[in-house]
Amino acid sequence: MTETPVSEDTDLSTVVGLLDDEHARSILVATSEEPLSATELSERCDVSVSSIYRRLDRLAEADLLDEQTRPRRDGHHETVYVSLLDRFELTIEDGTLEWTVEGTETDVADELTRLWGNF
Repeated sequence: MTETPVSEDTDLSTVVGLLDDEHARSILVATSEEPLSATELSERCDVSVSSIYRRLDRLAEADLLDEQTRPRRDGHHETVYVSLLDRFELTIEDGTLEWTVEGTETDVADELTRLWGNF
């Protein structure tokens, strides 16, 4: 786990707003276990695909979610999503408010190993 800052354009209210959304939290939890497509997320989270895509876009803009490509046996590929959020911490101490987001950086070697294992 490495600490990765969220986008410079992302502020605390954006992150808290995303984490306040039940479906966005469900997406982050589900994609922390394994990469999932929008259709798989729709089924797992019991939300329409269009609602999933709206949340995926917002989570990706805030650097809390990564988009990857998963090859399929039929020669095509599909887009899957992986949570980048490992930890969110808000600290209020001595008159100051600080917040950090710790995330996972995608390791190309790990991804290749995972992909090779799927074949």
